[in-house]
Amino acid sequence: MAVDGTQAGTSPVNETVDLTAGLPGRTGAIGGIESLVLDGRRFFFGFDFTSDQVLSPLIDDAAAMARFAARHMRQRTGAHDERYWADLVRASVDGSGLVWTDEQRTFTTTTLETGDAGAAQGHLLYLLAAATREAGHPPGSTVANWHLLFAPYARGAC
Repeated sequence: MAVDGTQAGTSPVNETVDLTAGLPGRTGAIGGIESLVLDGRRFFFGFDFTSDQVLSPLIDDAAAMARFAARHMRQRTGAHDERYWADLVRASVDGSGLVWTDEQRTFTTTTLETGDAGAAQGHLLYLLAAATREAGHPPGSTVANWHLLFAPYARGAC
């Protein structure tokens, strides 16, 4: 996947995600970095804890996530450089401000297709709401590439 003009990271479906542009209506928002694991691959994402909204696509490259955050996200203390955000990206591997255990943020396509993500079920539904587009879009459509996480669940729930 071409990430910000570089050849860093690929998504499970080889789709291109433009990281040079922020998410419409969410650029410049105050947030932190979270991560989850899908089929053994770690994905990072920006998250606004105040409004319960995702602030970025799912990004599978730590450096690309730090670059995205430096361009499109803020902290309460203002804008920060990539090195600052890289520390937060690293910290998101070991801990989360959203869930207590890694089991709650670890998913597989197989368990999603069964419609039951086990310990991660509640977090999955929370993230679905956080990644859903605003009014004016088809019901349940998600921002950026978040369908990577939700499409298998939707297939299984039908």
